[in-house]
Amino acid sequence: MEKNTTDKKKPQPTTKAWPLIKRFWPWARPHRKFVWLTAALLLISTPLSLVSPLIVRRVVDDAEKHSSPDDVIFWGLVLVGMTFLSVVFGLAIGYSTTLFHTKVLRDIRLDLYTHMQKLSLRYYSNKETGYLMSRQVDDVGNLNGVMADTFATAGSDVIRGIGYVVMVFYIEWRMATVGLVLVVLIFGFQFAISGRLRMLGKAARESWTKVSEVLHQGLSGYALVQATASEKREARRFTGVLHTSVRAQLKRDLFSLWTNQAFGLIGGVGPTVIVLAGVYLIVTSDFTTGGLFAFFMYLVSMFGAVGSITSLNPRLQSSIASLERIYEILDVEPEVASPPQGIVLSRPEGAIRFENISFSYEPDRPVLTQINLEIPPRTRVALVGPSGAGKTTLAQLVPRFYDPKTGRILIDDQDLRTLDVRSYRAHVGLVPQEIFLFDRNVAENISYGSPRATREEIRDAARAANAHDFIEEMSEGFDTLIGERGVKLSGGQRQRLAIAREILRNPSVLILDEATSSLDSGTEALIQQAMNTLLQGRTSLVIAHRLSTIVKSDLIVVLEKGRIIEKGTHEFLLEQDGLYSKLYRTQFGETDGD
Repeated sequence: MEKNTTDKKKPQPTTKAWPLIKRFWPWARPHRKFVWLTAALLLISTPLSLVSPLIVRRVVDDAEKHSSPDDVIFWGLVLVGMTFLSVVFGLAIGYSTTLFHTKVLRDIRLDLYTHMQKLSLRYYSNKETGYLMSRQVDDVGNLNGVMADTFATAGSDVIRGIGYVVMVFYIEWRMATVGLVLVVLIFGFQFAISGRLRMLGKAARESWTKVSEVLHQGLSGYALVQATASEKREARRFTGVLHTSVRAQLKRDLFSLWTNQAFGLIGGVGPTVIVLAGVYLIVTSDFTTGGLFAFFMYLVSMFGAVGSITSLNPRLQSSIASLERIYEILDVEPEVASPPQGIVLSRPEGAIRFENISFSYEPDRPVLTQINLEIPPRTRVALVGPSGAGKTTLAQLVPRFYDPKTGRILIDDQDLRTLDVRSYRAHVGLVPQEIFLFDRNVAENISYGSPRATREEIRDAARAANAHDFIEEMSEGFDTLIGERGVKLSGGQRQRLAIAREILRNPSVLILDEATSSLDSGTEALIQQAMNTLLQGRTSLVIAHRLSTIVKSDLIVVLEKGRIIEKGTHEFLLEQDGLYSKLYRTQFGETDGD
């Protein structure tokens, strides 16, 4: 049975803007009430901006005719009141859009994070953490240009702009014609540069992702950098990617600078010419000063609306570039997933069977070949072999971190591919060689995977793992924060917390990958006693280089170059005088008295 072992990608979506925006809208739909509220407030406030210039025209023209000061004061108060209403509307619109943006971005971040959690170990082994972090932080934060309320605002600007065009033609059609020509020039220019803006925006973000990746590596590996005196080399590496990023950002920003200056030229010279033409009309016709004031106010508002609409394009192109990068992750289907009607196991007995298993991380480079192995329930199995023999890979197939290329794995006669992954993994425990701990307190790390555990149950698990004493000696006991990845603990202490975590989980199947490799001999003796208790009554696969762990196993499986070449008990394999006997003499002989 062939199985593709690479992360599968859906067919690549078209890079045209409309399909990308259409895919975005389902995130906005649950919060569309804020969009409608924003649109309604914008439409209601539109008459204020249309009426104000007409009032100004009347006040100015009446002043030229020496009208009553009371009229000027009255209309002045009206204008102040209308300005106050505009401020109130502006606050309401800002509040609505802020809520909308916050809620939509929250949902996107949550969906993206949830999807990331489903991706396979293979995907994470091929991607830098900085790459994934940049999508979650930078790209999601750059989506304002495709927000539905942005289009609502643009729609309102279009309506207002049409109103301003009508009014300038109503006041003076000749000057209005010149203004309309300028608007057409601005829109045409924006359309012409949109593709270039999008390309430069995407390139700048891709280069910044590289900076994030190198930064994350340098900070995560600070101990190795300092221990090998490699600070200058890492600084040069960071300088290189930072220089590339700066160049990409400069190209984007300089292009934006030139285009903005072009818009400034059109928007600056045009109104000046129009105003001078208005002064000429005042001198040569019956056009009034109040009419020029009103025309200029409408013209400024019209260019403001046009500027708002045209500024949407750069933001839109930048946001679309970010959407493409986000979809690069969302379009990756998890390599390992539950079937639509996955079987939910109650506590399994723990019988495991490997049937004709082959596996490879890369094509034509097999790691496991034709593995056939049957493990009865509650059996302790030791996996032995030289480095690179496939021991860890074989163990990682059990919790279904990967699917085999050929063959199948069964637990209690159920193919793992037919099971609900999450419910199945709840019954599989793992103490890996490299322990991961969260930057949380001790109790939270021990109870991770058993969130309902009581504090007393946590203490009992710590005692069983011989961790209770050193925990109590810490500044705040079980409430002590242990730092990122448990940096405040020794290697042995981290492993004892990981053992305590699995003791508390009480899984049916347990995988130990050199779980005592970081312990000194005195601590190991106490841990082995706890481990013997933990291993009782459950199926276990133990990868170890310690004789004391191996000889007590019910079955020893010897691997070499991805194949099982021997299996049996310790005494049986010694009698066969094969690879195990050789490994015993060379690697375990010195520890025979342990």
